Amino acid sequence: MASITPSSPSLSRLISSQVRQEQDEVVVEFGGGTGAITRALLEQGVAPQKLYTVERDPELAPYLRRHFPQVNILEGDVADVRRMLPPHLVGKVGTVVCGIPMILIPVEAQRIIVDEIFAIMPKGRRFYAYTYSARSPLKRKELGIKGKRVGFTIANVPPASVWGYWRD
Repeated sequence: MASITPSSPSLSRLISSQVRQEQDEVVVEFGGGTGAITRALLEQGVAPQKLYTVERDPELAPYLRRHFPQVNILEGDVADVRRMLPPHLVGKVGTVVCGIPMILIPVEAQRIIVDEIFAIMPKGRRFYAYTYSARSPLKRKELGIKGKRVGFTIANVPPASVWGYWRD
Protein backbone atom coordinates (compact mmCIF):
# COMPACT_ATOMS: atom_id res chain seq x y z
CA MET A 1 0.00 0.00 0.00
CA ALA A 2 1.81 3.06 -1.27
CA SER A 3 -0.93 5.48 -0.25
CA ILE A 4 -2.58 6.33 3.04
CA THR A 5 -6.01 5.98 1.40
CA PRO A 6 -7.46 3.26 -0.85
CA SER A 7 -7.50 3.91 -4.59
CA SER A 8 -10.40 6.12 -5.62
CA PRO A 9 -13.19 5.06 -7.97
CA SER A 10 -11.73 7.34 -10.67
CA LEU A 11 -8.31 5.66 -10.47
CA SER A 12 -9.95 2.24 -10.33
CA ARG A 13 -11.98 2.98 -13.48
CA LEU A 14 -8.92 4.38 -15.27
CA ILE A 15 -6.92 1.24 -14.54
CA SER A 16 -9.68 -1.25 -15.29
CA SER A 17 -10.43 0.44 -18.63
CA GLN A 18 -6.97 -0.63 -19.86
CA VAL A 19 -7.52 -4.35 -19.29
CA ARG A 20 -7.18 -6.67 -22.26
CA GLN A 21 -8.23 -10.27 -21.80
CA GLU A 22 -9.00 -12.83 -24.46
CA GLN A 23 -11.39 -15.71 -23.74
CA ASP A 24 -8.64 -18.12 -22.65
CA GLU A 25 -6.65 -15.54 -20.65
CA VAL A 26 -6.55 -14.32 -17.07
CA VAL A 27 -5.72 -10.98 -15.46
CA VAL A 28 -3.04 -10.65 -12.79
CA GLU A 29 -2.96 -7.87 -10.21
CA PHE A 30 0.21 -7.13 -8.26
CA GLY A 31 -0.47 -5.81 -4.77
CA GLY A 32 -4.14 -6.28 -3.96
CA GLY A 33 -3.96 -4.11 -0.85
CA THR A 34 -7.46 -3.48 0.48
CA GLY A 35 -9.08 -4.55 -2.79
CA ALA A 36 -10.10 -1.26 -4.45
CA ILE A 37 -8.54 -2.20 -7.79
CA THR A 38 -9.60 -5.83 -7.40
CA ARG A 39 -13.20 -4.65 -7.06
CA ALA A 40 -12.88 -2.39 -10.12
CA LEU A 41 -11.50 -5.23 -12.23
CA LEU A 42 -14.45 -7.39 -11.26
CA GLU A 43 -16.89 -4.56 -11.98
CA GLN A 44 -15.24 -4.07 -15.38
CA GLY A 45 -16.17 -7.64 -16.23
CA VAL A 46 -13.15 -9.74 -15.26
CA ALA A 47 -14.61 -13.01 -13.97
CA PRO A 48 -13.43 -13.68 -10.40
CA GLN A 49 -12.06 -17.11 -11.32
CA LYS A 50 -9.97 -15.41 -14.05
CA LEU A 51 -8.43 -12.87 -11.68
CA TYR A 52 -5.21 -13.64 -9.84
CA THR A 53 -4.13 -11.16 -7.18
CA VAL A 54 -0.62 -11.37 -5.74
CA GLU A 55 -0.30 -9.99 -2.21
CA ARG A 56 2.75 -10.51 -0.02
CA ASP A 57 1.43 -8.94 3.18
CA PRO A 58 0.44 -11.82 5.51
CA GLU A 59 -2.46 -9.77 6.93
CA LEU A 60 -3.81 -8.40 3.66
CA ALA A 61 -3.82 -11.72 1.77
CA PRO A 62 -6.37 -13.33 4.18
CA TYR A 63 -8.36 -10.08 4.14
CA LEU A 64 -8.59 -10.29 0.35
CA ARG A 65 -9.58 -13.97 0.52
CA ARG A 66 -12.44 -13.11 2.90
CA HIS A 67 -13.71 -10.19 0.80
CA PHE A 68 -13.16 -11.79 -2.63
CA PRO A 69 -13.64 -15.53 -2.04
CA GLN A 70 -13.86 -16.41 -5.75
CA VAL A 71 -10.71 -14.47 -6.73
CA ASN A 72 -7.42 -16.40 -6.78
CA ILE A 73 -5.29 -14.78 -4.08
CA LEU A 74 -1.63 -15.74 -4.32
CA GLU A 75 0.38 -14.94 -1.22
CA GLY A 76 4.00 -14.17 -1.99
CA ASP A 77 6.45 -11.93 -3.80
CA VAL A 78 5.59 -10.74 -7.33
CA ALA A 79 9.13 -11.66 -8.39
CA ASP A 80 7.95 -15.28 -8.08
CA VAL A 81 4.71 -14.87 -10.05
CA ARG A 82 5.71 -17.35 -12.75
CA ARG A 83 6.13 -20.08 -10.12
CA MET A 84 2.96 -19.09 -8.24
CA LEU A 85 0.63 -19.19 -11.25
CA PRO A 86 -0.70 -22.54 -12.41
CA PRO A 87 1.73 -23.65 -15.17
CA HIS A 88 -0.96 -23.72 -17.87
CA LEU A 89 -1.54 -19.97 -17.35
CA VAL A 90 2.05 -18.89 -18.05
CA GLY A 91 1.76 -17.09 -21.38
CA LYS A 92 -2.02 -16.71 -20.91
CA VAL A 93 -2.07 -13.49 -18.86
CA GLY A 94 -3.88 -10.87 -20.89
CA THR A 95 -3.01 -7.95 -18.62
CA VAL A 96 -0.92 -7.34 -15.54
CA VAL A 97 -1.94 -4.43 -13.31
CA CYS A 98 0.94 -3.40 -11.07
CA GLY A 99 -0.13 -1.69 -7.86
CA ILE A 100 3.11 -2.02 -5.96
CA PRO A 101 5.26 1.10 -5.48
CA MET A 102 7.75 0.37 -8.28
CA ILE A 103 9.27 3.84 -8.00
CA LEU A 104 10.69 2.84 -4.60
CA ILE A 105 12.24 -0.41 -5.87
CA PRO A 106 15.88 -0.47 -7.05
CA VAL A 107 16.35 -0.91 -10.80
CA GLU A 108 17.77 -4.46 -10.53
CA ALA A 109 14.70 -5.59 -8.60
CA GLN A 110 12.50 -3.73 -11.12
CA ARG A 111 14.24 -5.72 -13.88
CA ILE A 112 13.36 -9.04 -12.22
CA ILE A 113 9.71 -8.01 -11.81
CA VAL A 114 9.41 -6.66 -15.36
CA ASP A 115 11.02 -9.81 -16.80
CA GLU A 116 8.52 -11.93 -14.84
CA ILE A 117 5.62 -9.84 -16.17
CA PHE A 118 6.67 -10.26 -19.79
CA ALA A 119 7.30 -13.99 -19.21
CA ILE A 120 3.66 -14.60 -18.22
CA MET A 121 2.01 -12.52 -20.98
CA PRO A 122 1.74 -13.21 -24.71
CA LYS A 123 4.33 -11.37 -26.80
CA GLY A 124 3.36 -7.81 -27.71
CA ARG A 125 1.16 -7.11 -24.68
CA ARG A 126 1.31 -4.16 -22.34
CA PHE A 127 1.20 -4.07 -18.59
CA TYR A 128 0.00 -1.17 -16.49
CA ALA A 129 1.31 0.44 -13.34
CA TYR A 130 -0.15 3.24 -11.33
CA THR A 131 1.84 5.76 -9.37
CA TYR A 132 1.41 8.84 -7.22
CA SER A 133 4.47 10.43 -8.79
CA ALA A 134 4.43 12.80 -11.76
CA ARG A 135 7.03 10.64 -13.51
CA SER A 136 7.23 7.05 -14.66
CA PRO A 137 7.63 4.62 -11.77
CA LEU A 138 9.92 2.47 -13.94
CA LYS A 139 13.34 3.28 -15.37
CA ARG A 140 12.38 2.60 -18.98
CA LYS A 141 15.78 3.03 -20.63
CA GLU A 142 17.61 0.88 -18.09
CA LEU A 143 14.92 -1.82 -18.33
CA GLY A 144 14.77 -1.80 -22.14
CA ILE A 145 11.07 -1.05 -22.22
CA LYS A 146 8.88 1.63 -23.69
CA GLY A 147 6.13 3.35 -21.79
CA LYS A 148 3.71 6.22 -21.75
CA ARG A 149 1.25 7.72 -19.34
CA VAL A 150 -2.20 6.56 -20.41
CA GLY A 151 -4.15 8.56 -17.87
CA PHE A 152 -4.14 10.83 -14.86
CA THR A 153 -6.70 11.52 -12.17
CA ILE A 154 -6.69 14.39 -9.75
CA ALA A 155 -9.75 12.84 -8.08
CA ASN A 156 -7.50 10.41 -6.21
CA VAL A 157 -5.75 11.19 -2.90
CA PRO A 158 -2.97 11.68 -3.77
CA PRO A 159 -3.44 12.37 -7.52
CA ALA A 160 -2.36 9.38 -9.60
CA SER A 161 -1.12 8.42 -13.05
CA VAL A 162 -1.48 5.16 -14.93
CA TRP A 163 1.39 4.11 -17.19
CA GLY A 164 1.40 1.46 -19.90
CA TYR A 165 4.63 -0.41 -20.72
CA TRP A 166 5.70 -2.69 -23.54
CA ARG A 167 8.69 -4.22 -25.28
CA ASP A 168 9.26 -3.99 -29.03
